[in-house]
Amino acid sequence: MRALIGGLEPDWVAKDDTAIPAMKLGALRVRVIAAALNRADLYMLEGTYSPNLKPGDVYPAGMEFAGVVETSSPLAPQYPVGTRVMGVTMGAFADYALCDPRMVLPIPESMSFEEAATLPVALATENDALTQAGFTSGNSVLIVGGTTSIGLISIALAKALGAGTVIATTTSADKRPALIDAGADVTIDTTTEDLPAAVLAATGGRGVDVTLDHIGGELFAHLPAATRIGGTIVNIGRLAGPGTSLDLDQLAFRRQRLIGTTFSVRTPDELGEVCGALHAAVLPAVAAGRIQPRIDKIFPFERAIDAAERLRSNEALGKILLSFADGPAEEPDHRAPVANFFGSITQLGYVVHDIDASIEGFVKCGIGPWFLLRNVQPENFTYRGRPSGMAMDVAVANSGNIQIEIITPVNDEPSMYRDFLHAGNEGLQHFAYWSTDYQDLYDRALAAGFAVGQEGQLGGPTGRFAYLQTEHHPGTCIEISDLGGAKAQLFEYVKLAAENWDGTHPVQVIDPAMLAAG
Repeated sequence: MRALIGGLEPDWVAKDDTAIPAMKLGALRVRVIAAALNRADLYMLEGTYSPNLKPGDVYPAGMEFAGVVETSSPLAPQYPVGTRVMGVTMGAFADYALCDPRMVLPIPESMSFEEAATLPVALATENDALTQAGFTSGNSVLIVGGTTSIGLISIALAKALGAGTVIATTTSADKRPALIDAGADVTIDTTTEDLPAAVLAATGGRGVDVTLDHIGGELFAHLPAATRIGGTIVNIGRLAGPGTSLDLDQLAFRRQRLIGTTFSVRTPDELGEVCGALHAAVLPAVAAGRIQPRIDKIFPFERAIDAAERLRSNEALGKILLSFADGPAEEPDHRAPVANFFGSITQLGYVVHDIDASIEGFVKCGIGPWFLLRNVQPENFTYRGRPSGMAMDVAVANSGNIQIEIITPVNDEPSMYRDFLHAGNEGLQHFAYWSTDYQDLYDRALAAGFAVGQEGQLGGPTGRFAYLQTEHHPGTCIEISDLGGAKAQLFEYVKLAAENWDGTHPVQVIDPAMLAAG
């Protein structure tokens, strides 16, 4: 796969023959579609930032991504294969990345991968800072460095969480409209305006309840005067440098709290808690559109150094992204799904030459009664994308919670059933998963790399089914099926009949038209 490696040269080194990261216990592996640049990525190149997640002096670069779960984790059944996710991990600047499930978040349905890649670090950082500050709805908030990519998200987040007055700063008059677009009520250009005076004017002389600082440097000395008595100042970033002068008397007399925060020294457990805290209120606000991502520019993998220079220039307004949407040169050779992707097997499907003889054999094994449908022709049936008039005899019966299905094609129209028999096989051809949210399962299967061999409907649009081209050996084809309408009713009758069967009347012939009823 393609990957950017840090620590070898002053800039990242691009490699296109890096091994796909091997799975680790509990981890998710994600196919990265887009990854975002952060100041921390540049600081790591400079050697001034070394987070706990960084594995060594030479390291896989990148820490923020959006993509699709390629291999799931038993510790995160909420993220099955094919789930669209965004998150934080080392090694995000690559076609594939390993992730701690605790640092992964679902992407809202209406959001693109590129938009999602702009959010995880900023949301986690700013929400954590507000939490540490004791922020509550109605508080006024000052965001210093509002036109940084993280500052723009901070403005939107504070408003989404119910902040009263949000004041944001910039050092560029041209960027002030971006602060308003993000949701700021008041904007201040610190190159031409006195920060404390402007804040006090906007808050009736009181000062703000919470100050979030992304700049540091000499401007930091003015923050106590802009923050109310008993208020809180949180330093998050130090773009203007770590050094400052501070009047401790002012801090003490105003009885303010001063908090410093960083992700670099936090353990995976701590980072997992910070990301997990986003689920309650922040992600719903994102899904509702109250927090809007802002993209500055998207660069292809081959122009990663140009992306870094764009970030160094301080001209960006919003996130700078690297795109991996064109995909790796080769897909991994282990794309088989895990159990929690499809759910539990609900049916075993047999394809045979003689359905009556097969039914007789199962009855002798104590399985029945059988519901037999002759000459069934699925609606809208296609084989490898082309219409087919395939017809079949079908019989179903239950053994406990597992349904047994027997199919015999009755014409020469193309189907995977006919392929199975013509290959010299007979017996178990597929196992099926049923879902009341068929479209979601269908979409996730396609996103995970599965291909449809045949599909159609039984009993209308609530009776869809699809057979995936999954065979590793005969009998391992996967069927996914919509459990709705008349088909769901029939399957429930079949199960109830098996529970009460006394061995008599082993075969019930029913009209296929029943599937179109109700």
